[in-house]
Amino acid sequence: MRALLIALAAMFASAAPAAADRFSLTYDGMGLGIVPLGGVSVDADVADDSYEISARLHSGGLLNLFERTNIDARSSGLIQNGAVLWQRYDLDHRYSHKRRVISMAMDAAGAPATTIEPNYRLWGDPPASEEQRRRSRDPLSSLVAMAVDVGQTRRCSGFYPTFDGRFHYLLELAGGEIDRFRDAGYDGEILKCSLGYIAVSGFEQRDAGRRRIPHGEVWFALMPDTTFAPPVRIATPLSAGGAVIRLASFRRVRVEVQLTSAPSP
Repeated sequence: MRALLIALAAMFASAAPAAADRFSLTYDGMGLGIVPLGGVSVDADVADDSYEISARLHSGGLLNLFERTNIDARSSGLIQNGAVLWQRYDLDHRYSHKRRVISMAMDAAGAPATTIEPNYRLWGDPPASEEQRRRSRDPLSSLVAMAVDVGQTRRCSGFYPTFDGRFHYLLELAGGEIDRFRDAGYDGEILKCSLGYIAVSGFEQRDAGRRRIPHGEVWFALMPDTTFAPPVRIATPLSAGGAVIRLASFRRVRVEVQLTSAPSP
């Protein structure tokens, strides 16, 4: 046993340093290009083999006249050979003096086990199937998957099946144009992608606004020493003129973890 421990220590001592990127990002929401809608903050820890991400949305300005909204969400999972595999997702949504809490976790059989309080009365026509839920990621993990894919390939390409506890939809990246972004603490290249939204299941007739969302645009920050490309701008055209979430502050810390051998006995 002692020989085995010494051998393991030698393996770790010769291993390459592990690295992780920590991002703290804030965004401002604007409607019609000039009307404040609130703010979003995102904290993400992304390593070679895992990720944790949290997001907070707090409505403000004109949006509060219609529905005051506060959302706190958190997701975590693994990254294996560039593929993002979610493991847990938690959402706390407060709106119009109401509250809904959703918790999803991947069980041993590879299916999402979901707890919703209070539960939905309607599940859509048709509701999301078991197979659709198995093949999907949660909304935050889909964002991580996009950022990882763009960071690795520098291309806008692919579909991202997403399930949020009730709604199942596809997000699509297409197009692609390299540009420069200088604002809010980030100065570097970006990739401008078309963002498509395709409603699939879990929707009712009253969800017409969620079913028909026109193509938007998302800009990803391209950095030379990481394969994670966080968004700096997301725009969604709407009948009233469109909404934009734009980077307000950008902070990144790269953490190097050097594994060393155990002390001599």
